[in-house]
Amino acid sequence: MRKIVDRITAFLTCSLMVAMVLVACWQVFTRFVLNSPSTVTEEFLRYALVWLTMLGAAYTYGLKKHLAIVFVARKLPEKIQRILDFVVEAIIIVFIVSVLLFGGTQTYRSAMGQVSSALGMPMQYLYLSVVVAGVLFIFYAFIHIFETINKIKQTDLQPKAREQINP
Repeated sequence: MRKIVDRITAFLTCSLMVAMVLVACWQVFTRFVLNSPSTVTEEFLRYALVWLTMLGAAYTYGLKKHLAIVFVARKLPEKIQRILDFVVEAIIIVFIVSVLLFGGTQTYRSAMGQVSSALGMPMQYLYLSVVVAGVLFIFYAFIHIFETINKIKQTDLQPKAREQINP
């Protein structure tokens, strides 16, 4: 399941980036060559950047490639590190549920009926990015928790396995 979500998210973020580059090139062409700037490109790029940021942040978090301060944590014993990893993931879940899911849903609802000026796009589609990113963050957080639990179990089993080999 994780590989499928990873591939879909990577495909969406890469496709969105390609579209943004093409639209930005079109904007430059219409502004400087045709002397008639496109009216929708700036708004599209702004909204696409929001979606790209939200999807990219969730994807980066899922790959554990995000910025993390681990200097102090890595000085602790391995078992304490795993417990700390679990606590951090739990805190992240609380934050994601309260800010991205709850707050994003409230913002999505409040934007119903609003339409963007240039694109004529319903504004709730923009704010849907927050909710989608929240769901992705939660998905990856649970995967990280299961991985941490497995590492804790492996850490607990390793001394017992050594005792059985060297009685």
